[in-house]
Amino acid sequence: MADRPYLQLFRALDAAGVHYAVAGGLAVVLHGVPRMTFDLDIVVDVSDANMARLVETFQQEGFRPRLPVPLSDLADANIRRAWVNERNLIAFSLNHPVRTMEEVDVVLVTSSPWSVIARTLVERRIDNVRVPVVGREMLRQMKLASGREKDLADAELLGSFDE
Repeated sequence: MADRPYLQLFRALDAAGVHYAVAGGLAVVLHGVPRMTFDLDIVVDVSDANMARLVETFQQEGFRPRLPVPLSDLADANIRRAWVNERNLIAFSLNHPVRTMEEVDVVLVTSSPWSVIARTLVERRIDNVRVPVVGREMLRQMKLASGREKDLADAELLGSFDE
C-alpha cells in the first residue's frame, strides 16, 4: 500500500534534520479542524545550513520548482530576497512528477521570524512519522495576517474547535 501523501517527504525532512513546520490548511487539519486541503505549506528556518538541507532533501525526493529556476536558487538568501522584493513572491512552489498529488509551498514571507515560530511548534504523528506543526495561536495569527478570505475563515475555526 502506498504512503499517504507527503509522508515520504516528512520522513526525509526529519531524517535530514531540516527545521521546518507545517502551516496552512494541513496545519489547520492537524489541529483538529475539519477542512479540505490539497497542498502542503511549510515555514522553515532560513539559515544557510537549514536551507541547504531543505533543498538537498527536495532534490533527493524528486521535487521540482514550478518556476523555471534551479531548485538550488531556493537556498540563496539574496535570490529569495529578490523574489520577495522584486516579484512579490510569497511562497516558492514545488511539485512532484510522480506523486502528482504532492504540491509544496515553502512560505517565504511570514508574520514572525523562525525563532518565534519555532517556540510554538507542536508535534503530531502520522503513521508514526514525526510532523512538526505551527502552534495553534501562532497559526491563527499567521492566518489573520494574510487577510485572505479562506485564511480568515481558518482563523475563526481555529478559535472555535478544541484540539
